[in-house]
Amino acid sequence: MRELQVIIYSVVSLFLVIIVKTNNFKLIKTMKKILILCGLVFLTACSNPTGKKYNEATMPQDLKEIAESKKWNEQDAGLFAGWVIRAKLKGESLESKTYQSILDDAKKFKAEEDALAEKAKKEMEARKQKMKEALTVTIFAKEYVPSNFDAGRLEDYNLFKYAIQNKSAKEIKAAKISFKIFNSLGEQIGDSYSMDFTDDRIAGNSTFKGDAAFDYNQFSNDDKKIASAKFEDLLFDFDVKKIVYSDGSVLE
Repeated sequence: MRELQVIIYSVVSLFLVIIVKTNNFKLIKTMKKILILCGLVFLTACSNPTGKKYNEATMPQDLKEIAESKKWNEQDAGLFAGWVIRAKLKGESLESKTYQSILDDAKKFKAEEDALAEKAKKEMEARKQKMKEALTVTIFAKEYVPSNFDAGRLEDYNLFKYAIQNKSAKEIKAAKISFKIFNSLGEQIGDSYSMDFTDDRIAGNSTFKGDAAFDYNQFSNDDKKIASAKFEDLLFDFDVKKIVYSDGSVLE
């Protein structure tokens, strides 16, 4: 704002000098129009609170004026607040910027973040699709197995029966697999479970069946939910992270 005042003052001073030294009425009329335009620009700038320089001491009042002017919406206000907090945590000064330029920086950063997140999401979806075309995993049964010292079972566990279908013509010797469990409401139960396949082979275009046991913690509500749930009420989301073939090739 101060810089704009200086510019307008300089222009007015120059025009006054020219008006005094000339009798060119057309030029004088043109200068009057320019002076009126400068005045309008100045009044517009003064009436736009977002053009003020950021000042931590006056920020509450400045933000109140911005809210009353309706120049920003609720999302803008949130982005601005987040950017101010970010600057404080990083020890950056915002004193040289206007409120609008701070918001513009926040919007630019948010757009870059969103673009990066969208790119990462698409890459992840493409990877998952690529792995699905090479290998399919399913869990077709589960049971809770209590400990039994006579049978040599020292701990309780949840047992999942799974099948892995090799869709390629190459033999698989290892696969890194994880999965998440959801209830019928779509709510995740527990963390991700790791189910790596390393101790056998899956011939090309064939299916392998096996068991995966996970320790049961009697103090874990998630373990209790899994143990007591009906199998048909559980949903499984698999993520095949890596496939190693017997010929040495790797897919990930």
